[in-house]
Amino acid sequence: MFNNEYYYWKEFFSQKENQKKITYLKKKYKDKKIILYSNGIYFDALVDSYRLKKILNIVGISDIRYEDNKQDIYKGYRCIRPSDLKNIKFDLILVTSPNPESIKKYLKENLNIKSKIEAFDIKDFNIFENSFLKFELAYNYLIESKNLFKTAKYALYCSNRELNTKTNYLRVLKKLKQKEKLRVLFICEENSKWGYQSLYEELKKDNRFEILPVVIYPIITKSRIEFNQGENISFFEKLGIKAVDGYDYKNSQCLDIKTFEPDLVFYQQPWYIQGNNHPYKVSEYALTMMIPYGFTTLNENSWGSDSVKRVYSSLWKFFSESKYHNKFYEKAANMKGKDILVATGTPKLDSYFLETNPKIEKLWKGENAKYRIIWAPHHSINNEGLRMSTFQDNYEYFLNFAKRYSQFSFILKPHPALRNMCIKSCLMNEKEYDNYIKEWQSLENANVYTGGNYFDIFKSSDILITDCSSFLAEYFPSGKPIIFLDRKDRAPFDKFGNKLKKGFYRVENYREIEPLIKTVLLEKKDTLKVLRAKIIAKNFGEQKVMAASKIIQIINKELF
Repeated sequence: MFNNEYYYWKEFFSQKENQKKITYLKKKYKDKKIILYSNGIYFDALVDSYRLKKILNIVGISDIRYEDNKQDIYKGYRCIRPSDLKNIKFDLILVTSPNPESIKKYLKENLNIKSKIEAFDIKDFNIFENSFLKFELAYNYLIESKNLFKTAKYALYCSNRELNTKTNYLRVLKKLKQKEKLRVLFICEENSKWGYQSLYEELKKDNRFEILPVVIYPIITKSRIEFNQGENISFFEKLGIKAVDGYDYKNSQCLDIKTFEPDLVFYQQPWYIQGNNHPYKVSEYALTMMIPYGFTTLNENSWGSDSVKRVYSSLWKFFSESKYHNKFYEKAANMKGKDILVATGTPKLDSYFLETNPKIEKLWKGENAKYRIIWAPHHSINNEGLRMSTFQDNYEYFLNFAKRYSQFSFILKPHPALRNMCIKSCLMNEKEYDNYIKEWQSLENANVYTGGNYFDIFKSSDILITDCSSFLAEYFPSGKPIIFLDRKDRAPFDKFGNKLKKGFYRVENYREIEPLIKTVLLEKKDTLKVLRAKIIAKNFGEQKVMAASKIIQIINKELF
């Protein structure tokens, strides 16, 4: 199975103009002994699209993943450890990645490669053809919009694909304005990331909208496939929301969104979108929208792959957390000048406007507990990527801490990917992780919650302990204290995150947690309380009105 980035590149390489470019590359690299370096999704789509063995003289492929886990053959090519490249005779290295510069730098500086290094990049070979196509697409938009200014702006800022979606959305808007009732579809892959509840409820009150069943798609990537369909559907049933399984088990693929005949489509997250369900394709018949499933606090270097950027920039609207975040996404997701971003705040935080569901009290165990503590560990326990999690260092400590302190009630709220990462990194096997969770659940003063709609837990708690990023911002408006488990090599915060950081109790060693909890809770010395209130007043302005109301207002203005 592959993720949406694979399908994007597969489609890209199948285009006629790119077939021509391969012929050019054959002449350019004639009689050269070549190493292909970087064997990720771009590489997979490339070799699955072209018979490179017949075109180029490839003596082997290399990638850092072969260094520790020796693999002899991949996709019919000889695998070479990067450290062994100095022992191989070749003329040049072709970096088979859409972002080659950092890899080229690594090969030169870290591996001391003296041979020629180039990028296997066929994207911009025929500038004339690309420019002619853009002119044609811009003309189509001008005819549809009658707006010369916007046409010029989109021609400047948008790719050809993005410019095409702009025209598609204009046509869809004209069609939808003729309809009395619009069909709304919500897509969900993980119920723990469900953030549309307030929006769902508000749309349901408006008789101009017909809410379709929530469609559940499994998580499908190259390295991961999870079918939590029953669990997800059950989650929505408890909320009184009808949900359907969106996977075709017979043909091993996700159902086409088009089969549900939606007019408006809300995506949950940009990670697992496949083939015809990509906003670029859906733009032909529906308006596509997204709200961040989390709350961005990390800087742009820690955020967003090319596939994510392509999803975002193909949307009709992206409703962001704040005006600051608009500027962030403009840069991080390459969304400047595309009129997609709207700062509305997030519907997740609408929960702070609503009454707490009394059923949540059943989750908090321990009749005599004076205070309620949430511990929310992140999944990034390895030394790659975000590097935020401290779980590998303190998971035994927290369990023992809960056992020792009956006067506290605990809820463990693990990141939905933590189990998979523990197994993948060999910290625990499946049985060990599941037993660890069961041991938490067996305690008289502790419980585990892995589902979505967790804001009632936030509101009924006294303190949050976490090494996550989104939870820091989502919990902050509660005004309650946060103990932030930091690590020196973690992904850095953005400007917004750094503003919030001033209101955290920051620790780098789990041994600091216990005395801090005693000071803040038992001795009631919350020295950061006033500062947190000031930070909330200054940085959560978009949440003074329910985000769901703002979003519906924007949709109604465009359509009605």
